[in-house]
Amino acid sequence: MATTVRVEDDLATTLRELSIEEHRPIGQVIQAAVEQYRKEKFWREVEASVAKLRADPVAWRDYQDEIRFFEGGSMDGLEGEEPYYSEAEVEEILGRQAET
Repeated sequence: MATTVRVEDDLATTLRELSIEEHRPIGQVIQAAVEQYRKEKFWREVEASVAKLRADPVAWRDYQDEIRFFEGGSMDGLEGEEPYYSEAEVEEILGRQAET
């Protein structure tokens, strides 16, 4: 299904230029931009939630206690399971963690 979306001329020009530069349809350029926006929005919300949690010393201590409780939990029977996160996701998570 295709839908027409009206955009300002400047944006349409930018989309055409990106489409040509990247050798892919405008729809794919838009899709990639929206996915990147959603990803950044998700991380902003995560970071805001952590900041809010850290602002409450009691809640932050409870959270840290809970993390310590589950650290090193049993992995019995999970040796052959696929990882929950991809390597790229792990790198992104650790990179964001290092920034804070």
